[in-house]
Amino acid sequence: MKIIDVKTYSAVYPVKEPFANAMRWTRERPFGIVEVQTDSGITGWGEGAAVPPRRAIEAQVLGRDPFHTEVVWEGLHRMGTDPGAISAIDIALWDIMGKALGQPICNLLGGAFRDRVQAYATGLFRKEHADPTAALVAEARGYVEQGFKAMKMKVGFGPDYDLKNVAAVRRAIGERILLAVDANCGYDRGSAIAIGQRLAEHDLLWFEEPISADDVEGYGEIRRALGLRISGAEQLRGRWAFRRMLQERALDIAQPDVCICGGFTEFRKIAAMASANHVRIIPHMFGTAIRLAATLHLLASLPDSPRALEPFPTLLEYDMSENALRTDLATEPIRHAGGMVAVPRGPGLGIEIDREVLEKYA
Repeated sequence: MKIIDVKTYSAVYPVKEPFANAMRWTRERPFGIVEVQTDSGITGWGEGAAVPPRRAIEAQVLGRDPFHTEVVWEGLHRMGTDPGAISAIDIALWDIMGKALGQPICNLLGGAFRDRVQAYATGLFRKEHADPTAALVAEARGYVEQGFKAMKMKVGFGPDYDLKNVAAVRRAIGERILLAVDANCGYDRGSAIAIGQRLAEHDLLWFEEPISADDVEGYGEIRRALGLRISGAEQLRGRWAFRRMLQERALDIAQPDVCICGGFTEFRKIAAMASANHVRIIPHMFGTAIRLAATLHLLASLPDSPRALEPFPTLLEYDMSENALRTDLATEPIRHAGGMVAVPRGPGLGIEIDREVLEKYA
């Protein structure tokens, strides 16, 4: 079997109600999608932070055996291709392999430890409301009513906003719901420590990306100063970017994104480094139905860490923000039921792409 064509799609979803994290307002959501075709008639789909340039595709992908994932990965990387773009090709190759073998990707990754995953609702962004606190409280209560037992909200907007709104959301959802916060690199070290000490009073599951993604020393300093789990690394690309962060245990939880770090092939190496350094992995997920399916296969294949009788939950980031490329791109959408999400069991990614939806936004 050989690869005969690669089609790339730069898809953009225009957001109807803009929302903000600590760094920027989101008014549209761009995604890189690839379709890899083979001479056997099998097609694979992938998603990345970008799509690879045509010259790299022609030099390193066309004519290759799709089972040669390492060869393709290294060839693209040698040409200077961004791992975030390699991700799209790599995921598509794994989709092809699964379809060719009639197996879901989680089986190719070594098997599934679980067939469904507990999800945490990612939402609670800053929006242009007359009463932001009331809006956040209503949204958080809505997630609880839907059956979510965990959620994550955005912080990083300064102590007045963060402390008031985290306290309000915690009161609204009660003590039994897991609550994480994400600053999206919006603070410096000192501010992150000062605000983190007060946020920790609200029984937080973790404090995500308090500072710049590559500040290894800063993460270690914050982790030592706070009695709170620190997470991050969703933006890092390739195993080399993760090496010091994991070896120095600057994080309690590493959050590689399969569509940014380099696809399944690279994610496995990062996960092995994390395991060797006793750092938990909870993948980042904020993309289309392709990224959601890929992340579920990874979560199915990750063992409990640690191997306890009552292990720390394996959690799926379930994006609740507006995005038709997540909700409508798969002909049978992946949905949560009471805060739990089933791992796709069809071959490859286990989803079929609705080409009309793709063409609408591409």
